[in-house]
Amino acid sequence: MRSNDFYDFGEQIQKIVQSAIDSNDFQELNKAVRETVNDAAEVFRSGVSEVSGEVNRAKRQYSQKVMREEHAVQRNVKNEVSYKKREVMEKKLFVAHPRGEFSGVFMEIVGFLFATITGIAAAILGIMLVLLDGLVDILVLEVIFILLFALLLFVGIRGRTMSKRAKRFRKYQEVLDDREYCDIAELASKTDKSLAFVLKDVKDMIKRKMFLQGHVDQQGTCLIVTDAMYEQYKTARQSMEERQAREDEEAKKMASPKYTDEVRQMLIEGKRYVEYIRECNDDIPGVDMTIKISHLELIVSKIFAQVEKDPTLAPELHQFMSYYLPTTEKLLTVYRELDKQPVQGDNIRETKKEIEATLDTLNQAFEKILDSCYKDMAWDVTTDISVLNTMLAKEGLTEDEMQLHRRAK
Repeated sequence: MRSNDFYDFGEQIQKIVQSAIDSNDFQELNKAVRETVNDAAEVFRSGVSEVSGEVNRAKRQYSQKVMREEHAVQRNVKNEVSYKKREVMEKKLFVAHPRGEFSGVFMEIVGFLFATITGIAAAILGIMLVLLDGLVDILVLEVIFILLFALLLFVGIRGRTMSKRAKRFRKYQEVLDDREYCDIAELASKTDKSLAFVLKDVKDMIKRKMFLQGHVDQQGTCLIVTDAMYEQYKTARQSMEERQAREDEEAKKMASPKYTDEVRQMLIEGKRYVEYIRECNDDIPGVDMTIKISHLELIVSKIFAQVEKDPTLAPELHQFMSYYLPTTEKLLTVYRELDKQPVQGDNIRETKKEIEATLDTLNQAFEKILDSCYKDMAWDVTTDISVLNTMLAKEGLTEDEMQLHRRAK
């Protein structure tokens, strides 16, 4: 094989590949290369492997180029979407051009410029007034220029105030970035202002509709710039207040003199057990286990409710507190951990079945404990009924006594 033929063949392949790359059309590349190779197969048999390598390299280069271009396009699209999303958000949450952004600068320049001119004029007229011994016409002009100077000075100061407020608003936007809320302390830190100043400033901007959905939390520590986030805050605040009210009521109840320290500790510990049982019930799926654990929670809750009503029951529940409930907690913990395992082998399934059966046993045992809590009440009711029947009988008000009384007549 002649070297010139080899180079001609390589050059032809390179032209085909380059043409495909330049035109960004890769569909006909394989076909064109294959036809060229077949036509020159007899002449360039020994050089086919090298040419194929060249073609493969060209393919790889082309593929890499296409992938780079696609990635670049994806990044640009992503950035553009993010920018548009942020732009829409800003339009909805913040006023596009706060009052004073342009007019404030104009008022500041014009006000101070002309105030300077009228001030100089007023000073000159003042000198003339002194030299001309209080000429009436000059005195009138002096008063007019002084009033004009004061008005223009006010306009300049007003414009500067508006301009600075607009700049602070843009700074607050910058600190917020794409967040829906921000601590007042952070805004104060980034603007080198005091907390009191920034809080008052933000509230003023909300009144001026610069923050279109702006709110400040109840404590005055956080700026919230969306209605949706503010609703979440109010819901969370309400839940916190309700929980605090329950805790205060619980603390007040626990402070009752009818509870000893032992009883208080038992009730606190009992509440923890009930909450843990409920937590396990939320984590463990399955209808059967849900029913078992829900029944367990109900029984345990009722037992401690009875202790609240009758603290004298506490000494009788020593074994219940020191052994039964800790064992129940341990069983639920093990079951919850086993239930989370992705692979449920024979050992795990058998252990879970044993725990499920044990929960049934515990529920039955706890039902008996709950029933025993009403023992004294049952005795009291029985005694009251017996006494009542005796008194009714003595008074001849029972059915049997009334019949005997009729017969005696």
